[in-house]
Amino acid sequence: MIETIELAKKLIAFESVTPARQDIFDYLIKLFQDQGFETKQLNFNGDGSYEVINLFATYGMSNAGSNAKHFNFACHVDVVPPGNIEDWTENPFSPTIKDGYLYGRGSEDMKGCTAASIVSVFNFIKNNKDFNGTISFIITGDEEADSINGVDKVVDWISAQGIRIDGSIATESSSNKILGDQIKVGRKGAVDIHIELIGKQGHAAYPQIAKNPVHGISKIINFFDQYELDEGTEFYEQSSIQFTQLNLNNKAKNVIPERLKVVADMRFNDLWNKERIENFIDENVSRICVENGLTHKTKLIFRGLPFHSFDSPFTKNCVKAIKDVTGIDAKQDTGGGTSDARFLQRICPVFEFGTINKTLHKVDECVSIEDLKTTEKIYYKTLENFFS
Repeated sequence: MIETIELAKKLIAFESVTPARQDIFDYLIKLFQDQGFETKQLNFNGDGSYEVINLFATYGMSNAGSNAKHFNFACHVDVVPPGNIEDWTENPFSPTIKDGYLYGRGSEDMKGCTAASIVSVFNFIKNNKDFNGTISFIITGDEEADSINGVDKVVDWISAQGIRIDGSIATESSSNKILGDQIKVGRKGAVDIHIELIGKQGHAAYPQIAKNPVHGISKIINFFDQYELDEGTEFYEQSSIQFTQLNLNNKAKNVIPERLKVVADMRFNDLWNKERIENFIDENVSRICVENGLTHKTKLIFRGLPFHSFDSPFTKNCVKAIKDVTGIDAKQDTGGGTSDARFLQRICPVFEFGTINKTLHKVDECVSIEDLKTTEKIYYKTLENFFS
């Protein structure tokens, strides 16, 4: 049977920059089928994004009773671009072991933990041939980019099939300083705020007969920068707004531009909902625009709502496993960015657990070999706790 490090190396060798291609899924489908899994490839497209390959692999579903429990691992095999390959010590898609670390793009995010979860399940099935239940994998080829035709639509498909999942682990690198010190039991919501300001073009020497949207946006940015959205809640840190993009498209330095576009990223806790955010943004952008003789257009794209699984029975299976394997009491946390867990929470309790979040998306991305092996043990123990 394949081991975690060997499988991780095989996965890293696929140049699966988002969206991951068919070759890595062909490999995984054969891998699962050889172990007795049923596999279903789910290709989704449309909604303004590219086609994405997804895989739903199940073991035991056809034989499990109606009350049997269903455990899921959620993984992604797409990776971010490596950047300038010359900056890497070794080729990012030629997995290399050095000084106890496995190097390569995706080693930490998240092919290493994907491998650990797969091997843990294979070993669990081998050692527990008569267990009554289902174990499944949702593996997507697009978590790092649009995420439109990935797990979001897989979840809808699962619901349409009437399939019940009792809990899912997204195998993201959740640990902070040492393996097992932290699991992500939820996330704040996220919304992209698109604002276009429209003024009046003119000569920079005659500002009195123009309306400058640059000055207007500076006041909008200053307002949101100074405004304290909230003080945080029991389960979440403070909400925040960060302006991340500005498009002026003005090639002449002596011309006051007519319009500009900005994008802000808002991360919000459970004190906020869609209606409150929409009203808050529109009210304050409109007010500042009126004060400065500008008009505006706004568009809000919600990418996820706040959710958490603090101290849920499913979460406790992993917390206990971490304690049993490492002796560490894992902190349950909701900080950080979004993940596919935001889609899975629509159908089951979900949390993220994996290796230390240290080098993901960086040059010379790497993961501790010892941590990967320990993560495999924690996943295995979590399965034991869940099905006991």
